[in-house]
Amino acid sequence: MPRYWHVVSLLLPAAAMAQQPGSAGATRPKLEVLKSLPEAQLFPLMNLVATSLGVHCDYCHVQATPDLARTPSNAGGWVWDRDDKQPKRRAREMMKMVVGINTSVFGGEAKVTCYTCHRGSTQPSRLPLLPPPAPGTARTPAPTPLPTADRVWAAYVAAVGGGDASARAAAMNIRGWDERPEGRYGKVEITVAGSDRYRITLTTPDATTNQGLDGDVAWVGTGDRVQRLSSPADIARMRRIAMRYQPVKEQPRDLRVVGIERLDDHDAYVLQGRIDSLTTQRSYFDVVTGLLRREITTTETLLLPLEEQVDYDDYRDVAGIQMPYRVRTSDGAPYSTTTRIFTDIRRNVPTADTLFRPPSPR
Repeated sequence: MPRYWHVVSLLLPAAAMAQQPGSAGATRPKLEVLKSLPEAQLFPLMNLVATSLGVHCDYCHVQATPDLARTPSNAGGWVWDRDDKQPKRRAREMMKMVVGINTSVFGGEAKVTCYTCHRGSTQPSRLPLLPPPAPGTARTPAPTPLPTADRVWAAYVAAVGGGDASARAAAMNIRGWDERPEGRYGKVEITVAGSDRYRITLTTPDATTNQGLDGDVAWVGTGDRVQRLSSPADIARMRRIAMRYQPVKEQPRDLRVVGIERLDDHDAYVLQGRIDSLTTQRSYFDVVTGLLRREITTTETLLLPLEEQVDYDDYRDVAGIQMPYRVRTSDGAPYSTTTRIFTDIRRNVPTADTLFRPPSPR
C-alpha cells in the first residue's frame, strides 16, 4: 500500500494518527474481515496480501484522483472503501475462506495464508511441475551438529565487545543518511541511552519528524503535532526499534538454535526466540565472526503473519564496541524499504534527560 515519509512502520500518515490505538474497523465501517485488526497493522498486512498475489494496490482498489506529479507509490487519491472492482470483492471472499480454515482446522492459528496457495501469482497452481524431481538416495542425511543457543549468544556478545554492562548502558549518538526507493532521502540522527531511552530525528525535503521513548512514554512529533502512543503494543514495538541501535540486543525468551543458513556468502547460525505470545524473532549470527547479521520479527494476525527484516552490515570499531554502519529494514513492500548509512557514531556522549521526553505542544 502507498506510504508517506515516516520514521518507523508503526507511524501512519498524519490523517490517520488519531486512529491509534484501536481496531481498524472502528474508523473503517466498510471493513468486513479485518474489523478487529489493530489499525497500525492494516497497511503492512495489505502490503503482504498484495505481495502474495504479485500485484499492487490498484489491482483491488480505486485511485480516483492521483497526483501525477508525484512518484507512483505516493501519488495518492485512493478511495479505499469503494467496492467497484471485482478482484476486491473476490479478495474479501478469499480472506473469509482463509480465516475459516484456520479457525476450524488449526484452532485460530494463521497456518494457511494467501501465500500458501498463490506464491506470487493471482492464479494459484493446483499441481506440481512435471517431471517430478529426481529421487535422491534411500537414506535420510544426518543433521548437521549445532551449538547451543547459549554458546552462540556468548560468542556474539564477545564479538561485539559488549560483555561489560556499562558498555550497554553508555549513551550513543548516531548520524547519517536515510535512503528509500524512488529517490527519497533524508538526514537521520539517533540517540540511545540504555534499553528504554531513544530519540530519532528524520529530516527530509518535506518535513522533520521526531520520535522518542522515555521509559514507558512513547511519542511522535511532526511539525507542531505531538502524539503520545499509549497502546502497549506500540510502546513494546518502539522498544524493539530502539534496541536496533544498541551494541548488544536484548535476548528473547526460549532461545534455541534452529539451523544454519547461507546469508550473503556466509554461513549463519539461526536462533529463534519468543518476544511475546504473538511475536517471535529469528536472529542470524555469522558462524565465523559471531556478529549479528539479520533479525526477522514475525507477528501473528488473524489473516497472515506480519514480518519485518533488519539487516546489519559494515561493522566498525567505536571506542571498543563493534557497531554496524549500515542498517536496512524491510516489511515486504519495496517502496518502504529503508537503508540507513551512518557517517558518525559516538559513544559516551552527554545527553540531557529532556531529549527523550515529548516536547510540549506550542
